[in-house]
Amino acid sequence: MSLIRSIISIRSLLTAFSLCLVTISLWTYSTIPTLFTSYRSIGQGELVDLKVILTNIPINQEGLAWTEGDEKGKFQIIGESVSQIQFDDRNIIDIRTGKPLENANEGSTFNLAILKLPNGSKWNFLGVARGPTRMREFMRVNGWPSREQVLVAMGLNMTSKGNLVAVTQGQTLDFPMIPRKGCEAAGAWIATYGAEDPRLFWTDAGTPGLTYGSAALDNDRCRSVGFVHDMRSIFPELNNALRTGVEGVRPYNGHRDPGEGNDKELIRLEKQGTVEKNWMPFYPGALPDGESLVPHIHYMVKSALSLEPIKTTPSRVIYKDVDLSNSNSKSCIGNAHSKSFKIHQATPLYRLTLCERGCIVTKQNTINIALSHTQSPSRQYGRFLATFNVSYPFNPISVGPRFHLNGCDDENDINYALTLAPIQQSDLGSTVKPTKTPQIVQPDHFFLDDHMLITMGHNDNEMTTVLATVEEILGRQHMC
Repeated sequence: MSLIRSIISIRSLLTAFSLCLVTISLWTYSTIPTLFTSYRSIGQGELVDLKVILTNIPINQEGLAWTEGDEKGKFQIIGESVSQIQFDDRNIIDIRTGKPLENANEGSTFNLAILKLPNGSKWNFLGVARGPTRMREFMRVNGWPSREQVLVAMGLNMTSKGNLVAVTQGQTLDFPMIPRKGCEAAGAWIATYGAEDPRLFWTDAGTPGLTYGSAALDNDRCRSVGFVHDMRSIFPELNNALRTGVEGVRPYNGHRDPGEGNDKELIRLEKQGTVEKNWMPFYPGALPDGESLVPHIHYMVKSALSLEPIKTTPSRVIYKDVDLSNSNSKSCIGNAHSKSFKIHQATPLYRLTLCERGCIVTKQNTINIALSHTQSPSRQYGRFLATFNVSYPFNPISVGPRFHLNGCDDENDINYALTLAPIQQSDLGSTVKPTKTPQIVQPDHFFLDDHMLITMGHNDNEMTTVLATVEEILGRQHMC
């Protein structure tokens, strides 16, 4: 009997040990998702017909103009009414001094980019906007005085109506720069330095990334794009507000490699006299790989040139061109919208899975989406949505019609999109539970039944947003 008891006791211990291992494994998967690949086999994804979904004509969009000069007449008006974000520039804190920003004497806070934070975070969104400019008389270039541009970070929450409200003081982001002589064609703005045109996105490594426009580090070049791979390194408040271990979001470890800062310059610089803003960061694949910090770049929307990062140095990321192969798709966007106007970049590229949130994500049912602009000689902007393949060679799949956003006067004002964010019903009502996904998808991953929050710049002096649905923006596409 004692032998039997011993065997049973050993078997019980083994069972208990196995249960502990399973529990630890499940806890590890739920709290540290990067230890497990997002491409785990969990079943067949929902098969979708891309063409049917993308070319579908949404309700009330029949007989509307498709692009400039279309004989059908009016453009579609999309979304809820535009909402202005109230913000007091007098409360901006200068990160260098810890005191209110002094000597800001040109402009106001505008051009807001946002990043959706995971459920359970202290804020709903991280915001980074272009702040007021300061005249700095310490240096002149070609006789023109120096001028400093700043970016301002803040926490934002969303009301039940889909409007954004700043819930923290704005704080400047520190980018050590000085005036350079690399952009003589800028005239009076040659001595202007600092950061502008922020774009926020989640890196595949689960960090909150930022790109921004700035003067190039080389004096024989004009403009370049800076890259910060973790906003927590320059905006410490975010570390306390961000919930980690969920939705692919990594904890911040504060580590920097020897001689390597957090701030990098993307190598594709602009030559003298040119300023190109068609920079669209993205990450390959339908799901995050859990490792990649540096994004790929769609550099020219019109010709759909893609750049692939091949080398990272202490200060720069070096790219090579990605051959898009299909010559028909390379000119698809340009043929649709550039007959009279040039094409301007608007938002980063975001993953969109073409079924309702909670379905299985695959490369067959997932595409990349971005808003882009047509720009007239008088700086009037028109918006359209384009879709791209998530797999190599990242070619355009379709291009959509021009549309107006509700409450925007595009004939007389300057309104341009900056970033997008997916909004679930649970984001608009505290009684609705968030929809769980069977795989790790990041907070900026869209599904077909989501709303889409669009942030915009208005007349270069205000921060505005519009809330629409994915489906009303997605339809009436031309296939490439």
